[in-house]
Amino acid sequence: MTRLMYTTLLFITVSITVFTVSAELHQNKITVDATDRENWAYINFTEGKTVDIADPATSMAWDLGFKRTEVIVNGGVSGPGKTGALALEDISFEDVLEAPEGDYVSDTEQIATFARGDGWYTYTGPPNHWVLPNPRVYIVRIPADPTAESEDIYYYAKVRFIGYYENNETKEGSGYIRIEYVLQDNGTRVFIESEPASVSASGKLTTTWASMKLK
Repeated sequence: MTRLMYTTLLFITVSITVFTVSAELHQNKITVDATDRENWAYINFTEGKTVDIADPATSMAWDLGFKRTEVIVNGGVSGPGKTGALALEDISFEDVLEAPEGDYVSDTEQIATFARGDGWYTYTGPPNHWVLPNPRVYIVRIPADPTAESEDIYYYAKVRFIGYYENNETKEGSGYIRIEYVLQDNGTRVFIESEPASVSASGKLTTTWASMKLK
């Protein structure tokens, strides 16, 4: 009579590495030639520059529009982009680390978003007639997909106005609006640059089948 014994050892090792990469914060300063009293000048935050728009009523390629001291958002009566803005009081630009969750408003027939309250500037009146930016931070909320019926993901930009003149020191050449902004385009409300992170999950599974006997 022969007796056979089979002994099998099976080792299975599974190693998984997951990489996550932080989205880029777009930080920029733009000077907009808003000297034309009839036509608007438009900017795109992501591109970081002024853009030519054939029909602002149907285009979603612009975020803000400028004409002299007037500023509009691509939302409400001004455009189809569903963009809204919110003014923050008593906080510096650098200290705004996260965008608030709500009450963002778009332009209406009665008033533009950036004209609400005290507006973005102060007019000094005679004798100088200067236009001076107010120390106020605006948060602009931009739908990632303006065509969607319900919005789940937004891009957020914190914006401040830092000038209105071609030469802001001498106040010469009015109508050149200068802004500084930080755009977060990863779907969060955070304005902090995070380090690229990698997460390594190594799961090791070792199974031993021993003494498998066949008689």
